[in-house]
Amino acid sequence: MKRKIEILKIINETPGITLSKLCEYLVLTKGNISLHLKEMEKENLIKKYKTKNDKKVFKLHPTRKGKDLYLNTKLKEIKNSSS
Repeated sequence: MKRKIEILKIINETPGITLSKLCEYLVLTKGNISLHLKEMEKENLIKKYKTKNDKKVFKLHPTRKGKDLYLNTKLKEIKNSSS
């Protein structure tokens, strides 16, 4: 779950990020991240959109549910750090 939250954080803070850039940020393989992205898409946390120039490249965006989960997680972090 921690890895999914980390991925969701990056997607929320960088909407439209590609899988390649996400791999660079996290220093993980495309295969590893792709598994998480598939789960997150099934859970309706993210949405993939094809790019106009290259149909193999997807831009990743958070859904409303993904944004809400990210914000709730961030609020909990803030509350825990101020306690």
